[in-house]
Order: sequence, then structure tokens, then C-alpha cells
Amino acid sequence: MKNRETVLKKLDSIEAGLNVLKFMVNRQEPIENFINKIESTRELVDHVKGYIENEPIAGTELNRI
Repeated sequence: MKNRETVLKKLDSIEAGLNVLKFMVNRQEPIENFINKIESTRELVDHVKGYIENEPIAGTELNRI
């Protein structure tokens, strides 16, 4: 995978974002904070999807049943 390090860093950021959301629930923070964090985490997911789409497709992926 060409962008392995970048993808792993983005996945770590997503995981951290989910942990932040958990702490926000425990502290009963305002809903606007939740929405902002969810949107920033969705952006990270979009970045990871973009990296994956740019990767070449292996022959085994083409022959999946």
C-alpha cells in the first residue's frame, strides 16, 4: 500500500475522535460540540477513502465472488 503510513495516522485520528465523543457523552457537553466532532471525523473517513481509492487494484480483488 502506497499510503500506508498516512492511512494509519488518519485511522488513529478517527479512533481518537471516537474517544473524544465518548468523553463528551460522559460530560454531557452541548450538542453543537458533538456535531462538530462528528463532522471532523467524517472528513477523516473521506480522506482515508480517497487514499484507498487511489491504490491500484490487485488481481485478487477483481476475482472476488
